[in-house]
Amino acid sequence: MDLKFKNISHKLIDSLSDGVYSIALTLLGLSVVELVPEISHSEGINPALREHWPTFFSYALGFVVLFSSWYQYHVIGQYTKNTSAWIVWNHGLSLAWVALLPFGVAILAQNLNTANRDWAVFYFGICLFGTVWTNWIFFACVKFKSPIEYTDDLPLTADEMRRATTIFLSIAVVMGLVLVPLSLINSWVALIGYGIFVASSMRPIESFNAMKPILTKNRN
Repeated sequence: MDLKFKNISHKLIDSLSDGVYSIALTLLGLSVVELVPEISHSEGINPALREHWPTFFSYALGFVVLFSSWYQYHVIGQYTKNTSAWIVWNHGLSLAWVALLPFGVAILAQNLNTANRDWAVFYFGICLFGTVWTNWIFFACVKFKSPIEYTDDLPLTADEMRRATTIFLSIAVVMGLVLVPLSLINSWVALIGYGIFVASSMRPIESFNAMKPILTKNRN
């Protein structure tokens, strides 16, 4: 029997992902903690807190982005059985964007109230939608190079799951392609669009359950 090396377990990807998300979430909080000395030495704590509202706003936005992304990752990951080089590198490059999000949050916090706001919102948008664009490209490749296998308790068939993923990713890709360039024209409108995108991704289970009747209506 000719033994060959097998692909790594999906649990290893899950462990690495949890670690990267944990570190990224922690880094977000550091920018808030760093304000304590400055705020403490100001004439009034409450006015100083209000003055630094962009930092707190950016932290809250970044936290929701990272936590909802982690939530979505595990909603799908719990049903994924196989891995391949394509799948592993898809996760790896997605984690690169996760690790970069604290940069996007920091640049947004420092420039939201300055003349550089448009570019700050632009670069935050790149960090926000980078994972979506990477996943869309790799999903198209994986679909042909290495089909994803799912566990038997997945409520959808593999084909239905591919359609659902295509729909969700395509909507997110289009939103990113519209909103990120828009930030250089009207950064506040783009930022509101970012907020709508983030809010729509906070409940992935409900989104998939809502799509299920549509995806399964053609079953025999």
